[in-house]
This record gives sequence, structure tokens and C-alpha cells, in this order.
Amino acid sequence: MHNLDTLFLDRDGVINVKLDGQYVKNTDEFEFMTGAEMAISKLSKIFNRILIVTNQQGIAKGIMSDKDLGILHEYMLLELKKNEGVIDKIYYCPHLAAEICNCRKPNPGMIHQAIIDFPEIEIENSYLIGDSDTDILAGNKMGLITVKVDNEYTLSKWCDELLSIIQ
Repeated sequence: MHNLDTLFLDRDGVINVKLDGQYVKNTDEFEFMTGAEMAISKLSKIFNRILIVTNQQGIAKGIMSDKDLGILHEYMLLELKKNEGVIDKIYYCPHLAAEICNCRKPNPGMIHQAIIDFPEIEIENSYLIGDSDTDILAGNKMGLITVKVDNEYTLSKWCDELLSIIQ
């Protein structure tokens, strides 16, 4: 049996459908990727914790507020809970790409903060799933096992592969 510790997930393009050139600002615009809800349900049972690390520069751009993002995340968490999917904590970077901050991926600040919040995290048994090179770079900087997904190779497909390996 593999020791699976923490699963870090990017949000847009991994959990929900990414909008081309736009930001998901409210629940009307939030659509789960195919199979993502069931995948998170299954993954919740085999990982010690699931954490989201997501860049949300729409806040710094004034397109949405922290409160808007909070409402969106509450909706997402409630929908996931219907299938017994559990997200333990959501980390987000509200800064512009042009700002120099440590939290915006590819910088690993959100992952670093998670390790402070959950000191029992075993990096060598933890994964980061993302759909962009910046996600993968952030995970690699922290020594996580990284997996890049897209509209074809989804979180759901990766989940099924993982389950077939560990069972």
C-alpha cells in the first residue's frame, strides 16, 4: 500500500472548467470538470488531506472581491460534500502576476503556508495536480510529486489510474 499524504489541487482547469480569458467570478460561472466531484470524493478517502492552491489575480484586478471568492468556494465545498468530497483548506493568491509576492505560483508560498498550517505533511508522499506549468513548477520547488492535467487527461482519469495502482 502506498502512503498517500497530502493532495494539493489547483482549482481552475483541475476542479472546475477554466473560462478562456476570463475569471470564474460567481456560482453561475462555476462548472465542475467532468468527473471532478466523484474523483475528489474518492481521493478524500485515500489522502490524509486535500488542499487547494489557486492563483486568483481577478481580486487585485478588481473583477471580484475576497468575499465573492469566499461565496464561490463555499458553493464548491457544499457541492463536493454532497458526494462526500472533502477539501481541508483553500489557499489563494489575490495578487497580480506583475506584483512580487511569494504566494503566486510558480512561487511556492501557498504550499509553504500549508506546511506551516499542517506540520505533519509528508512532502515525499504528497502530490500536486495542476493544469499549468506554473503549478508544476511550484510543486517541484517544494519536492512534491507533480501531475499535469488538461481537458483530456483530467483529475478524474488520474484518480482512476492512481486507484488502479494502489489497490
